[in-house]
Amino acid sequence: MTINFECGACGRTIEAPDAAGGKRGKCPYCGQSNDIPRAPAEADAADDTFALAPLDDEQERLRAEQVQQLIAQERDLLADSGGEEALPLEHREDLGPEDLHHFVVNYCRDMADGKLDRAGAHVQQLRRFRLLAQEAVGAFLSGQASEEALGSIPPRVLEGFLKTLRDELK
Repeated sequence: MTINFECGACGRTIEAPDAAGGKRGKCPYCGQSNDIPRAPAEADAADDTFALAPLDDEQERLRAEQVQQLIAQERDLLADSGGEEALPLEHREDLGPEDLHHFVVNYCRDMADGKLDRAGAHVQQLRRFRLLAQEAVGAFLSGQASEEALGSIPPRVLEGFLKTLRDELK
């Protein structure tokens, strides 16, 4: 029997042997590393599952009220300081590569810290702005952009992270 799942990068269906369940493997189409899910029977028999506690409606209502209060406070602070609420990147007309530098920096920091899932999330954000993201990465590779937070990463390692990110954005 085989395990069928979709590649997280290219979306193609991959078949893996049952023995590969719970491990990582490369997509034969695009080479992206993927977590291979366990076979259905194996996943059902796993002892690492537990029942969730019931949802407390009153507690959820209070939490939602707190969130709304915090949002109102933030708006008040912005109004008092003369600032404006930041538009989501997708809605900005003046978006430039420098607006994506923080994603590049966070990707490199997370890679250096071994937080691969978080680094992958930054790649997904950057893919939404592929051309501008490629320019942002290029600015770091060429030395036109720099960030103090990247200073603790050895230069050759940092260059490797940036080149990998550039390749993932192609």
